[in-house]
Amino acid sequence: MAQAAEELARILAAGIQDLPKPANLIEPFDLGAPWTHHANEAELGELSKLHMRTTRKQQALTDLIEERAIIRRRCIQRMRRNDGKP
Repeated sequence: MAQAAEELARILAAGIQDLPKPANLIEPFDLGAPWTHHANEAELGELSKLHMRTTRKQQALTDLIEERAIIRRRCIQRMRRNDGKP
């Protein structure tokens, strides 16, 4: 039993090491801009939340556009096959 638990822990540890490293960390939201030096802590917290929300929405939009392009390509191929084109 203990040997099985150790084996499971070893497998999990190896799996964690294989996870991709966060190479594309999200850049801070305009922290270098002069106006951010005048924001208080509450405003910085709100800016952080808004930044994360807009980043997620942008990624979702990118995913939708990619999915639309895949469907469009599939339909174009089907159309060409129906027209007898290669």
